[in-house]
Amino acid sequence: MSFFRKQHNKIRVLPILFGSCLFLGIVAIVGIWYVSHKISSSDLLSTNFVKNAVVKQIGEENEDLYDLVPIFLGFSEPQTYLIEFLNNTELRPGGGFIGSYAVVSVDGGQVTIEAIDGTENLDRNAPFSLLSAPPPPLEIHLGITKWFFRDSNWSPDFGQSALQGLALYTIEGGVMADHIDGVIGITPTVLERLLEVVGSVTVQGNTFTAENVTEKLEYEVEYAYEDKGIHVQDRKDILEPLFLEVMNRLKQNMLTKYPTYLETFTALANEKQILFYHTDPDVDAILAARDWTGSLTPTDGDYVQWVDANLGSLKTDYALDRTLSYHIIGKQDGRYLAQATMTYEHNGTFDWRTTRYITYARVYAPLGSTFQSVQGTLKSGDAIQSSQVNTGEELGKSWFGTSFSIEPGQTKTLQFTYLLPASLSSQDVYHLLVQKQAGTIDHALTLDLDFATLLQSAVPPEAEGEWNDGIYRYQTDLRQDRSFSIQL
Repeated sequence: MSFFRKQHNKIRVLPILFGSCLFLGIVAIVGIWYVSHKISSSDLLSTNFVKNAVVKQIGEENEDLYDLVPIFLGFSEPQTYLIEFLNNTELRPGGGFIGSYAVVSVDGGQVTIEAIDGTENLDRNAPFSLLSAPPPPLEIHLGITKWFFRDSNWSPDFGQSALQGLALYTIEGGVMADHIDGVIGITPTVLERLLEVVGSVTVQGNTFTAENVTEKLEYEVEYAYEDKGIHVQDRKDILEPLFLEVMNRLKQNMLTKYPTYLETFTALANEKQILFYHTDPDVDAILAARDWTGSLTPTDGDYVQWVDANLGSLKTDYALDRTLSYHIIGKQDGRYLAQATMTYEHNGTFDWRTTRYITYARVYAPLGSTFQSVQGTLKSGDAIQSSQVNTGEELGKSWFGTSFSIEPGQTKTLQFTYLLPASLSSQDVYHLLVQKQAGTIDHALTLDLDFATLLQSAVPPEAEGEWNDGIYRYQTDLRQDRSFSIQL
């Protein structure tokens, strides 16, 4: 089946947009009223009765979502969305490698699939003369000289990556490129969670479960297509029937399970497995207020985000366990001296899916932070030198980055030491925001912050045995962004 013959398939209102079940509860009530009162869904959405009924079901904390329904479902005006399938087993700064994409239009609640395909088919026909050079790490590790759509999410801020993606999608002649109203990023974790709810599905003789769907789908599009005599350009044709089958299964029990779907969606958005960017600033502001845009959050306090970019490591991220440790180890010239350390445990072997892990790792810190030193080793075993660390400023943050590799079976650490801005050491209340990278699951977070003065209180509090000293020690995970406040 060619790419162009796969366009313009129509399905009835399925308010999940390839895994996004944001509006299931709302549409369920709208559907009931539509049947009993025979008035349009658009009119129903504007009635106070329906709004009050919906809010009662989904909770007042979700009332702001109701205002997005007419927009996202195309009742206010038609909407077109670029859906990026972000493979978080091949982690990239913006959530995962963009291996596939779809374009959907929504008009009055009816969804039209305009295109669905692998990014390699789009990039293959890109006008090289119009493409710019890629970020240096992509050129060094992947050997490419042009920046393609598939690699567009180099920024850890999803909105910035979405804008870059839209620019490249337009240059490369993507379907409906001039009509895109929003970008939605979805990782395989979304599909896994949905299959936990609806159960296994069988498509083209393949049975997909929550446990096997990511690996099985990767194998189908990377290797099995050859044995089945499928042309390389059509190897991702299985995506469309798979997602349609999952959506149909969701629709079957929408009324009875919509609280579960809403809870699942909210968790996935909070965990940055679903990400949103909208060209309407008002819409984007509502999404940003919920931290659903994958943005680097401005803060006057301390800040940490560790960002990995899997460059040439196959799908090895599934085999890695990570622990992020953040220390304050004293003061130097009146400024806090900080250390951000990532420990990587490579539990994989050399096989079709897994190899040595090659990452370009960056740590984002408060603007004005000053790099001091790095600790880590190269593949050769030689120590990484400070001259091999790049530094820069982006989105109101300072960052430090370098290349790093881990062999299967190894556990290795990479550590950046840097001075925080002087303003942080003069505050009576220390605030810290640790943001997770989009697409990561729930790797461990350990804090060991030595302020050299007796702590008065902390939120969240330490274990009782850690009280009455000048060090804040805390262990948690990065399933979501984490914030801390310490009274000195």
